[in-house]
Amino acid sequence: MTAQTLSVFQSLWAMEGLPWRRAEPWTLEEQIGLVAGAGFAGVGIDTYSLERAPRPEVIGPLLRAAGLRTSVTAFVTETRPLTVGLDYAAALGAELVVVCGQVFPDEVGEAANLVRSWLKEALDAGIALHLETHRYTLTNDLSFTSRLVREVPEVELALDLSHYVVGNELPDLDVPRVEEMIGLLLERGASLQGRVATREQIQVPLEFPQHRPAVERFRRWWAEAFRSWRSRAAADADCVFLCELGTAPYPITGPDGLELSDRWHEALLLKSWAEELFAETEESR
Repeated sequence: MTAQTLSVFQSLWAMEGLPWRRAEPWTLEEQIGLVAGAGFAGVGIDTYSLERAPRPEVIGPLLRAAGLRTSVTAFVTETRPLTVGLDYAAALGAELVVVCGQVFPDEVGEAANLVRSWLKEALDAGIALHLETHRYTLTNDLSFTSRLVREVPEVELALDLSHYVVGNELPDLDVPRVEEMIGLLLERGASLQGRVATREQIQVPLEFPQHRPAVERFRRWWAEAFRSWRSRAAADADCVFLCELGTAPYPITGPDGLELSDRWHEALLLKSWAEELFAETEESR
C-alpha cells in the first residue's frame, strides 16, 4: 500500500557559523555527517553566490556516501539565466530546483510569461521546479504573487511565508484580506521552508516565550499547507520541508555579535514540528 511521505531537508547555508558560540566551525564533512546522523533526508544547496557554492565534484561524493538527496536554490537575474542553476542541479543529481527570480516585471502578465518560460525550461531539463516566495524577487509582494498564481495556475510554490510576514509587515492578528491571500498560496504549495518571522524580524528564536504567538501562527500555516498538499498530491507523493534558519544577519544577535539561540538545535526542533504536523494531517483526513 502506497502512502504520501514527508522528507525534511536541512539547508547547507544554514549550517554556516555553527556550532553555536564556538570558534571553530564545522567542516563540510562534519556538516554532512551531522545532517545525515540527525535523520534528515537531504540538503538544500543555495547558489546565491556561485563562487561560494560547493563544487559538485566536492560535495556530490559526500552526499552520496551519506545517502542524502539534494535540492538546489537558483537565483535568476537579468545576467544569470535559469540554465546556470539547472546545470548545477544536473551536475549534483538534484531532484528539485527552487527559483528565486530577481527580475522585476511591472505587470503580472509579464511575470506570468517569464514564469511559464522557466517552467518549460525545467521541464525540458527533466527536473522539478518550484517558485519560491522570497523578498526582493518577483514574488516579493503578497498581493502581486496572489495575482500571479491565478494567472499561472500550473506553477508550484516553495512556500517561505516568513518573507511576507516581515517584508509586507503583516498584522499580528489574522485579518480576512491577508488570510485569503495566504490561503491561495497554501493551495499552490508544493514544498515548504521552515523559519518563523514576526512583522519586524525575519528570523526569531523559536523557544523564547515572547515569540510563541508567531510560532503558533506558522505551525497553523504549515499544517494548512500540508493538508492542502495531501488533497492535491498523488497517493505516493513526497513533500519536502526545508529547514532554513539562515546565518547572520538573519538571526537576532547581541551586542557581542553572537546569536541569541542555537540554530542547529532549532533546526532539529523544526524537523520534529514538521513531522508532527504532517502526521496530524494524515490522521485528520
